[in-house]
Formats: sequence, structure tokens, C-alpha cells
Amino acid sequence: MALKNPILKILGLAPRSVSDSCSVMSDSTLPAPQHPSNYCAWRQRQALALVLALGLQLMQLNRVSGEDHVDYRYEAYREDDQRISIDTHSMLFEVAPKRWLNIKGEMIFDAISGASPTGSPPPNQLIFLDPSSWGGVINGDTNSTKVPVTKMTEKRYAGDLAATFSMGRHRFTPQLSYSQENDYISHGFAFNYAVDFNEKNTTLNLGWSATWDRIFIDKDTPRETKRSKDSDDFLIGINQLISPKTVATLNFTYGNARGYLDDQYKKVFFLNYPQNVLDVNDAAGDFEHRPSRRDHYTTYASLTQYVTPLNASVEGSYRFFNDSYGVNAHTVGLAWYQKLGSRLVIAPMVRYHRQSAADFYAPVFPNYLHKPRYCSADYRLSELDTITGGLTVSVKAMDWLSFDFGYKRYVMNGLDKVTSQSAYPSANIFTIGARVWF
Repeated sequence: MALKNPILKILGLAPRSVSDSCSVMSDSTLPAPQHPSNYCAWRQRQALALVLALGLQLMQLNRVSGEDHVDYRYEAYREDDQRISIDTHSMLFEVAPKRWLNIKGEMIFDAISGASPTGSPPPNQLIFLDPSSWGGVINGDTNSTKVPVTKMTEKRYAGDLAATFSMGRHRFTPQLSYSQENDYISHGFAFNYAVDFNEKNTTLNLGWSATWDRIFIDKDTPRETKRSKDSDDFLIGINQLISPKTVATLNFTYGNARGYLDDQYKKVFFLNYPQNVLDVNDAAGDFEHRPSRRDHYTTYASLTQYVTPLNASVEGSYRFFNDSYGVNAHTVGLAWYQKLGSRLVIAPMVRYHRQSAADFYAPVFPNYLHKPRYCSADYRLSELDTITGGLTVSVKAMDWLSFDFGYKRYVMNGLDKVTSQSAYPSANIFTIGARVWF
């Protein structure tokens, strides 16, 4: 007999689809991208990675069969100081026309607006020419200690479709995805395989995902320049039911990205490069350049324990990440799921992330006559930490209708004592969702 797992089911949180488990981690511990082209790729990779690293680990838990449903979810991401704002609307459906077949799909619309750092350091770190020598007037405070920002707006349309085929103890899940912005198009494919052992108490997960991205440079010029960026991720993982009240997960992921990995909107600046500009927010600099290949390795472990006296469950997780850029990152998380009565679940959470800087990162570079081969002033590649805390409330209003409401606070801090703290964002994240079963 397989062990029955009441940890999530008793609390009314047993995932009914891979997307359910993904939505729990919809806010990444990594810094939110500051330009839509990066945002597109980030969300695309995030969705596929979550299907691999999180969806698979929960698919083996007892699933309530015969419960087709449609979901709607709205998320508002608001950075402080009127930086980036993102409004996300998503619609999801899941149906199981046969016992051996499960089909699900999702449509996403993102509206992005606000101000994004240009990559320039604060004006007080740059040298400005005397405007009287060329008849100009400098606009802005050259002694300002805040990083310059530029206004931007963007819209993104995305969708994915997946089908799970069950054959005895084997499950096969192919998935297609697509995402488009005015300067970015991404196609994705993922394939997941899960097999049960030990009377379904042990599950082996294998997965592969790939994306093919196209970036359009110089969109405003008559002739566009098209660049390519491709990526692959491979996962192997084990999920183990240790007891009827304890679940453990261990995953390892290897991935690589290759092609155009620069951010075409970010620049690098040099201490001894005189600025002949009228606006301190539009200083002149060279565009950044990153290696054309990035390999990364991720190890993820989690333990979920049902607490019988409190009718609750607690989940702890740890993730280690390192890559060929020289970035090492540690992420720890803790979540508590408390059931109150028969229809209400309250889930507080906290997550801490810390990373080292990329080998080629600096807020400014010393000498423009000796520009290094690789260089970036993108603060997301600096030494930093983030902390996320929040609360989600889930209410089952009727047997066929449920709602969830969530709030998270996201705070990022620079740790290198060189990069201006004004570059690092803090944000409020609000979510509201509804599910209808039929």
C-alpha cells in the first residue's frame, strides 16, 4: 500500500495541477528584471524552471481526480519611489477528459511601466565638462547620489499548453510556451518524465526545457538587428514520502544559455571619461558586454511536515546556485500553512536570498582606454541580498468556488559598499485569485 499523504490534502492545499504548485513560487527570490526584454526571458525561464523544479516534485502527491477547473489570477508588483510597476493578468484551465490524460493551458498578459536604472552610477561619481566651454547648460544635479533612471513602458503576451499522459506508474508531460513583446519573442518547450517506485512512496523526476529567444536591437531604426539567445535546462530529482506526514524533495538542475546575453539597454561608465552632456540622466557610456555562454547549477532541497495537534503543515527549503559568471547564491525559505475551520487557510512565509557578484561586475570602471573584454554595471549582478515576507489567505467559499488573497514585501540591499543603494529596489506585491470547479 502506498502511504497516504495528508499534509496538503487535509489542509485543502493538495495541488490539482503543476500550475498550482508554480503559483506558490510566482515571486522569484532573484531580483525582478528592470527592462521588459529581460522580463520576458526571465518569466519564460521561470515558468519552465518551476514546471521542472517544483511541478514535478508535487505531481506524485495524491491528486483529487475529476475536478476540472478554470482559474483567474491578478498580480500587482509595485516598486518604491515609482520605479517599476507590473500588472499581470492570467487565465488557466485544466481538464481531464480521460483518466490517463490531463490537459492544462494558461494565458498571461503583463503591462509594465515606470522607471528603470540606466546602468549609470550617481552623477557625483562622473566627471562633467564645464558647460561654459561649449555653450551648454547641464540639466540636473551633478552632486546627486541617486542612480539615473529612464522611463519605459511595455506589454507582454504569453501562453503555454501542456498535457500529462499517465501509463501505470509512468507520467509524461510535454509543454509548449510562447511569449512576445515589441522587441522580444520567445518560444519554449519542456518535457517531464516521472516514475513511481516503492509502492508510489518514491518518485524519480527527469526533465528538460528549452527556450529559443529572438531579441530585436535598434527597434526605432529602419533596419532592425536581430540577435538570438537559446537555453537548455536539465533536471533530475527524487521525491520521498518518509511517513504519512513527512515529504522530502531533492533536485539537481544544470542549465546553460548561449548567444546574445547582454542587456541591450544597459551601459558601463568610466571614472576618467569626461561627460559632454546636457542632462545628467543621459550620460554617455559604452554598452555592456557579457560572455556569450552562461552555465549554471542549482541544488534544491525541501522538507514538508504535517503538525497534527495544530492541523497545520510547515515547509522548509534551501537552494544553492552557482554559475560560470562567478555568481554563488544561497536561498532559504520557510512557510507555514494553518487551517482554520473547514474553509480557511492562512499561510505566512519568509524567504532570504544572498548572492556574490559576477566576475565582470563593477558600478564604474577605471579607464576607458583599457576597457575589459567583459563588463557590466547591472546591479543585479552585484553582491546583494533580498528578503521576502508575506501572507496568503485561501477561502473556499463554496464546494465549487474558492478565492485567495496575498501580500508580499520584497526588499533588496547591496552588500559591496560601492554600488549606490539607490539602485536596489524594494516592492510590494499584491495578488488576488479565484478558482471555479466544474
